[in-house]
Amino acid sequence: MILLLTFCVQGQISESWNLDIDSYTHNSSNYASKFPPIETAKFSNGDFVVLSQNGSLARFKNSGTIIWKKEIETCAQQRVIIDSNNDIILSCGTEITKFDTNGQIIWNKDYSDIFSKKYLTFDAITSDNENLYVAGHFFHSKFICQLGIDKNGGVLWKTKFKQKVDYEFSFLPPKQIVVFNEKIYILAHHYTKSNSFIYSSNLNGKKRADSWFYFKIKRLKPFDNSLFALGHLNSLKDKIGFGKIEENLSLSNVSEFELPRNYDYEKAILYWATTPPTKEEFDKKYITSYDINDFEFLSSHNLLIVGNSYGKPLILNLGLNNGINWSVDNLDKRYFKFNNKYTNHYYVLHSIKKSENDYLISGISEEQDDQEDMFVNYINLFVRKIKMEK
Repeated sequence: MILLLTFCVQGQISESWNLDIDSYTHNSSNYASKFPPIETAKFSNGDFVVLSQNGSLARFKNSGTIIWKKEIETCAQQRVIIDSNNDIILSCGTEITKFDTNGQIIWNKDYSDIFSKKYLTFDAITSDNENLYVAGHFFHSKFICQLGIDKNGGVLWKTKFKQKVDYEFSFLPPKQIVVFNEKIYILAHHYTKSNSFIYSSNLNGKKRADSWFYFKIKRLKPFDNSLFALGHLNSLKDKIGFGKIEENLSLSNVSEFELPRNYDYEKAILYWATTPPTKEEFDKKYITSYDINDFEFLSSHNLLIVGNSYGKPLILNLGLNNGINWSVDNLDKRYFKFNNKYTNHYYVLHSIKKSENDYLISGISEEQDDQEDMFVNYINLFVRKIKMEK
């Protein structure tokens, strides 16, 4: 279903189209926080493929028209990329499947026995020059693994190493893997913690280095022959941090940007377990709550950022020289089934990708109504195309 929209948000963004990918129910309250519920990848001709955690894989045109859609196996951790040959690479648990552009399987391989340690999960995958590079972890373990895989699914090399944490439950799982300037970079963080790791190695998994940051880095992205990091500077999530990753994994030229306050007192105290604070007490302590998920460079000094603003979809324009130019976090009601006092809405944008002169964003709308069934989340997954207004 395609909704053709022409409205303009605060004169900054207009929406070209919105594509509903999946609608279903789920019973996990932190589902979207732990796992990417929807992911997109781009073909060289401008088409996209979209992966839903509900078990679908679809290819669609830049105009929003679906070319094909197929059901696939689901698992807790899934990722999708397009390789240099325009083949679709899907990782699911310990399996990797390669599809052609028509969605037909080229090969499928299970790598669960590649290491002596058990309970392996692949967390992040990327490709470079026909090879695949994978990062994963082992359940209840401090170990992270890396694999190099050829275009036919054969293992070129493998390695595992222990994360420098005190105990297993302080482990930070891999979230992203990037190949940049003939090196592999792995970003690791936990959805509830404020620190991050970055690991690097050569393309054979050797000469490994690591760096620990008291800075929740959410995304690494190359631009203009440099690698940059964006995330939250503290656990309050009221400040954005942006910096350049140097070759020795230090973070340089760090810029700090304070986010506008966005807490709603009436909404926040609705389910307060004890006696709630007064409005004055609340305003002193509980000010902001954001989740920054992804960004794109509009220019060398301007970013377009997507995420979540206290349950509302966030799009933010950040000038690296002058701070926040504008931010939009209007509650989008197009997917809402309920709209009463006891309905909890959680609406977040997960990814943003360049699409010709415009941008493709993906996200999830979750809804939970205590009057009907407080343990059931109503979920809608979507992708939409937006454009910047002149």
